[in-house]
Amino acid sequence: MLGYDLELSPAAHRDLKSLPLGIQKEIVLSHLPAIQKNPYIAGKPLAGALHKERSYHFGRKPEYRIIYFIEGEIITVTVIGTREGIYKKARKRR
Repeated sequence: MLGYDLELSPAAHRDLKSLPLGIQKEIVLSHLPAIQKNPYIAGKPLAGALHKERSYHFGRKPEYRIIYFIEGEIITVTVIGTREGIYKKARKRR
């Protein structure tokens, strides 16, 4: 099986730091490893302008999203945040 490297873009790193501490820990300890382990199953493929990216969903009230793309063996997280407006933010960062 392929081993994937996972990296956060500078903007995604800022997104992460802006979230509540408990959510930051949950993302780093649980959600990012899940994406890294099996990125094609963890996230759903997106359509339209974001067709090369995938969206990983977690949480309820608020719902969170982690947007990422895969190039070879590298997973790059581009956006982390709540569902509201995240896809618009992701398009701006393309």
